[in-house]
Amino acid sequence: MDHTIFTGQKIWCPLCKDHASFLRIPNAAKLIEADRRTIYRHIEDGSIHVFRVGGTGNYRVCSGCLLAQHPDSVQMTLQTKPKPQAQRPKSKIL
Repeated sequence: MDHTIFTGQKIWCPLCKDHASFLRIPNAAKLIEADRRTIYRHIEDGSIHVFRVGGTGNYRVCSGCLLAQHPDSVQMTLQTKPKPQAQRPKSKIL
């Protein structure tokens, strides 16, 4: 099976078996509303796909794997998002 590794901003994840966005550790922690140490624990136990960037050595983690590990945080994020309010027409001053 031949998979293209890069498609735009997404990279092939062998765990998700799909193209996904890869996030830096602080952004991944914000996404699931957890401490960055939680992300490192996932890296250590192999539950999320990760790679290190050459030169800097920084980690990038698969957003798909991360969201699969924390589906409840995604639901909370969607529920707590404020709904846009309809704008009232401006009143004319006579």
